[in-house]
Amino acid sequence: MSSINCKSRREQGAALITSLILLLVLTVLGVSTMSTATMEMRMAANDQFLENAFQLAETGLDTELAQLNAGLISAPAATIAGNCQPTKSPQSIAELGGTFSNTLCYIGEGIAYNNSAGLFNNYYFQSDSQAVAQSRASSLQSRGMRIIGPAGL
Repeated sequence: MSSINCKSRREQGAALITSLILLLVLTVLGVSTMSTATMEMRMAANDQFLENAFQLAETGLDTELAQLNAGLISAPAATIAGNCQPTKSPQSIAELGGTFSNTLCYIGEGIAYNNSAGLFNNYYFQSDSQAVAQSRASSLQSRGMRIIGPAGL
């Protein structure tokens, strides 16, 4: 009987070492899982900020077009191609957490098709909207526009 007791005492030390190694492995696994989860949260937040910046820039383009159609702002003088003007100071939208600013540029003119005797021209403009959202996420969107008007403006 004494040999059985001696053998079990040696095994108790091996069980302790085995359980400590297993605990160490589980701790390392838990820490790496938390690190991965934190990184995924940051990536998701960055994607959301980029989407907000894109939506801000699109809102800027839509706002500028609506103001142009309503006559609240005027197009740049259709005299020199490349004539650009900021339409308003940067505007802030709290829901999207950022600001946007717009620029409207005269690009050039061309003949308006299907008109009588060339009395009308197409006047081409480019609208640019620069938006900056949280975490310095930014988006630059451009839209081309055509305004039909009398020839020789």
